[in-house]
Amino acid sequence: MSLKDIPVKLEGAPDGGEPGGMALALLHEIAGHLSTVAAGGERQVVELGSLPLSDADRELLREKLGRGEVEAKVFASGLTEVYETAFPGVWWVKYFHDGDTHVAEQLEIGTVPMILESHIEDIQASAERFPQLVEQTERNPQ
Repeated sequence: MSLKDIPVKLEGAPDGGEPGGMALALLHEIAGHLSTVAAGGERQVVELGSLPLSDADRELLREKLGRGEVEAKVFASGLTEVYETAFPGVWWVKYFHDGDTHVAEQLEIGTVPMILESHIEDIQASAERFPQLVEQTERNPQ
């Protein structure tokens, strides 16, 4: 018997219907990540696109995590939509390319998603420019 003779069945994510168990597994993973971050550990990222999530798993995950108070859209190298879930520190992040083409989706567990953090170079440039604003405002407050 050779390897060619062994029947192999490949299965991907279940189509629609009932959740396939991935949502519950992810909730357990998120709970662990939250504990890590709450104890002072580093931010954690779960790449949803790399997981065999069914539509039902994804919907159950959205339902259980809910939506919190913070939403943001970032327009840099394509659109990024971010929202905090009902659990502070758990963020749902969706990346798009050329408008509507969805390219990545992840959950970030941390104080703020990486996409929303200012880069130190940008802050340094602001620090250099800001005195000009103050000076102009002193000369012309309107």
